[in-house]
Amino acid sequence: MAVNRRTRKTDQPDWFNLEIWGKTAEVAANYVRKGSLIGIKGVLKFEYWQDRNTGTQRSKPVIRVDELDLLGSKRDSDEGAPRNTYDEF
Repeated sequence: MAVNRRTRKTDQPDWFNLEIWGKTAEVAANYVRKGSLIGIKGVLKFEYWQDRNTGTQRSKPVIRVDELDLLGSKRDSDEGAPRNTYDEF
């Protein structure tokens, strides 16, 4: 997911990987495409691993999605997805 900061002066977005499970993942697979406007609620966590080549500890932020909102209009989506909120539970 790409996020543009309002305070950032450059056009470079921040990128986050999303972790989505269950029914929410099914909805995302069926309706979310590159460039889709979505809203999410979730928990920020970090994944840690050791680089195989250098042995250096690495980390990256991942958002575990609890709720997914499809924010684009029908015109914005090839599938014509409705605007709804989908909860993991």
